[in-house]
Amino acid sequence: MTKVKLWVSDIDGTIMNYDGSYTKRMSDLIEKIKKSDAKLVLATGRMFMGADYTARKFNLDNPVICYQGAVVRTRKEILWQKPLKNEIAQEIIDYLRKRNIHTHVYNNDILYVEDDNKKIMHDYCYNRGTTYEVVKSFDDIKLNNVPKLLGVILDENLMQEVKKDLQERYKGILTIVQSSKIYLEINDIEASKGKALDFLKEYWNLSDDEVIASGDQDNDIDLLKHAGLRACVGSNSQKLKEIAQYHLKSVDSDELVDLIESLVLCE
Repeated sequence: MTKVKLWVSDIDGTIMNYDGSYTKRMSDLIEKIKKSDAKLVLATGRMFMGADYTARKFNLDNPVICYQGAVVRTRKEILWQKPLKNEIAQEIIDYLRKRNIHTHVYNNDILYVEDDNKKIMHDYCYNRGTTYEVVKSFDDIKLNNVPKLLGVILDENLMQEVKKDLQERYKGILTIVQSSKIYLEINDIEASKGKALDFLKEYWNLSDDEVIASGDQDNDIDLLKHAGLRACVGSNSQKLKEIAQYHLKSVDSDELVDLIESLVLCE
């Protein structure tokens, strides 16, 4: 069996709970990975600020995949990026505004909102090291280097309606995936966790068989498809379960820890 050299993992719902908690065994596992010849790369929908917050928590210094795969970067430099075209970003902002959908605009590594909904923003930022700025209008922002947009949609029927509508309107132009029950992620078609992983495989000269990927939501489907070994944590995404070889119960079950110890650390 080919030795696994890279473990690339989603954060929320995969290595830690959505409230930021994680098990001692997961923390111990990451310490073991750091001391081994394998690498752990975090792959998340979070902005770099939020991804790096978790990386620092575990003292990881590898590049992170952030903004739903639109950016691969270290603390010093951007290694790869696929931002939205400015005119497309503006179209989506206008569309979401007309639908009265709470919208996050990420522009030059700053998160902007028009609607400072305290509950939504607390839930989004809490324990993720993320800050934001409130603007009177998104029209006041000079769009430049927008890696993604996020719609926060609390109504499930509206979520499915908007997701389907945008996927049909921007087929072949945008990648539109649901990353949780209420978050709709909008990226350029060339931006995805899977394409970001492909960049890192080339960057480190790795084959698919040398990579294991883990995730829990629809936005991890492309990530798993680009890895030789694929683990689904929990039951949030039936589509993810269908492509995964390993089906693990939850973060708290530590089944992912068992799997990584077996396949990566060979314990």
